Amino acid sequence: MLRIYLLGGCRVTLSDGSDGTPRAKKTRAVLAFLALTPDASATRERVAGLVWSDRLEEQARGSLRQAITELRALFRDADAGALHIDRDVMRVNLDQVWIDAREVERMADGPLEEKRKIPELYRGDLLADLSAIGGAFQDWLYGERAWRREQAFGGMAAAMRELIALRDLTAAESIARHMLALEPSHEEAHRGLMEAFARSGDKAAALRQFQVCVDALKRTLDAKPGQPTIQLYERIRADRLDAPMPELAAAAALPTAAPSPATAVTAARAAPASAQEGQIETLPVAVLPFRNVGGDPEQEYLGEGFAEDIVDGLSRFKWLSVITGGSTSVFRGQEADPREVGRRLGVRYAIEGTVRRQGSVIRIGVRLVDCEDARALWTDQRTVEFARLFDVQEEVVRGVVGQLNPKILQAEIDRVRRRPPDNANAYDCLLRAVPLIYQASPTAFRTAGEFLERALRLDPEYGHAHAWMSFWHLMGVGQGWLADRDKSGEAAERHAQAAIEQNPDDPMGLSFAGHVEAFLRHNYDLAEHFHQRSLSVNPNFGWGWALSALVACYRGRPQDALERMERYRTLSPFDGFRYFWETVTVISLTLSGRYQDAVTAAQPILREHPNFTAVYVPVIVSMAYLGRPDDARNLVKQLLALQPGFSIKVYVSTSPLERSEDRDRYAVGLRMAGLPEQ
Repeated sequence: MLRIYLLGGCRVTLSDGSDGTPRAKKTRAVLAFLALTPDASATRERVAGLVWSDRLEEQARGSLRQAITELRALFRDADAGALHIDRDVMRVNLDQVWIDAREVERMADGPLEEKRKIPELYRGDLLADLSAIGGAFQDWLYGERAWRREQAFGGMAAAMRELIALRDLTAAESIARHMLALEPSHEEAHRGLMEAFARSGDKAAALRQFQVCVDALKRTLDAKPGQPTIQLYERIRADRLDAPMPELAAAAALPTAAPSPATAVTAARAAPASAQEGQIETLPVAVLPFRNVGGDPEQEYLGEGFAEDIVDGLSRFKWLSVITGGSTSVFRGQEADPREVGRRLGVRYAIEGTVRRQGSVIRIGVRLVDCEDARALWTDQRTVEFARLFDVQEEVVRGVVGQLNPKILQAEIDRVRRRPPDNANAYDCLLRAVPLIYQASPTAFRTAGEFLERALRLDPEYGHAHAWMSFWHLMGVGQGWLADRDKSGEAAERHAQAAIEQNPDDPMGLSFAGHVEAFLRHNYDLAEHFHQRSLSVNPNFGWGWALSALVACYRGRPQDALERMERYRTLSPFDGFRYFWETVTVISLTLSGRYQDAVTAAQPILREHPNFTAVYVPVIVSMAYLGRPDDARNLVKQLLALQPGFSIKVYVSTSPLERSEDRDRYAVGLRMAGLPEQ
């Protein structure tokens, strides 16, 4: 049987034992994606759009044909039936192929005898050799990798616990060591070793393992062990391993020095959430005084003015705590080392800036830096005529601030990705959930919901987590991934209300509450009220402009919507989730009767995120009115494959469009395209 190994890297062994691993990275990506989809199949269009999302459609198809040629050349003779490829669909025949990741999935849900075999197969992260492909494939890989990792580690941890209970300590120790070889800061594995050593009579080794755990967490996460680990340490030290767990103070037994302000901030976020350790703070960032590099002391006021305006703009994002003024003045006029800034101010990120006057122009430079390793995460350069400086200063600052917020968010998401999930507090769980939501994948969506639930268990009053949980339910309803629309709608409304109660002036919570009212409740006046509040609190919130544009669409104001989307693009030109919001542009163009423009605007979304069904309906309608019935019917087939119960009746009963003429226009277009009545 042909064997596909995907854990730790991609490797293929043919039935005769020879190596059949594709040489091209993207061919391996194609094979891996097919092997891991729920039914091991996908359309050619979907595969091409995922793996070659950075290319034009025809180029992507040509590249896929080359990959297919390589696969067919490898899978011959006895393995010829392992892969089925026709004009439309590609499929791995699971009855002729063994796949290690699917085996681990089966083992993790099986009895102890199956779970204890997981270390034999789980030798590293999914497709560890394919991390540089980028684009839509990278988004899919992140979600799939996180889910497979949690599943494997969960299965191994369960096996380890059962083996300890059965006093098979050697086997339990072996599994724990394997987990730590993959993830040195995995606390449950450290606890497993501590208990195995203690129960085998080696108390000294158990206590040494605790120190190994402390050092590993400090080194990799700048964190301390969680309460369960500390309690186990105390019980072993007191020779009371089988006694009921006492209620211990979290830091009672830690042989570590008092942390610096920066370490305290980092540890508060990095430590495992137990007892009160899951509480959330705002993320501290520093805006340093802008340096005047032109040499003219009379121009100092320019840099100070820009820095103050950026502080004001960033302060409107309620998840950020902006440090400035007296705290940052110590760095005035100098090119500060970001690591020193982080240590002295207790921040993870700093915004630096320079102002230079050269004749009749002013050159403004802004840089976002990581204070842990001094990396520049984002830079921006702008040139302004000095005579017009005060006329355009607000516009310049708005553009800078609008880009800084998503860049800081992305930096935090990337940081959390490098940490093991078992050490995640509520803040980390939220950051893991956000990119998964936007993958428009059922698997990633489910994992995102689990992370959000975990965040709210750790901190039930975490306003941002409530806001995102509301949005998660909204997306699940729209995509058809949550079966009970009424129940999910109630949950979306409940979490939106909780978000506003916790943070009455948070623009994200207000915008998401507005989306609930418009999309689910069709209460458009209240929706616009929430959006107006959001944008009055923070006019630099790009997502707020996009969601307010969606309400304008619902109310029959497509031109207003397009203008609001232009404001969104100005504020968020490099938004990693742009495809999601650009669907609003497609809807606006369809409602404006600009059908060809709507189809053109939708092509990148359909190619890169074919599971995102929100874009299908306006495109189908546009194609129908353009006189392209075959293309429209083809999209209807794809839509029904993703949402089997969708029909004219479902559309009419759930459409958020307020005006009957807009709903009727959509319904006629859908009928022309062949969507079933019910």
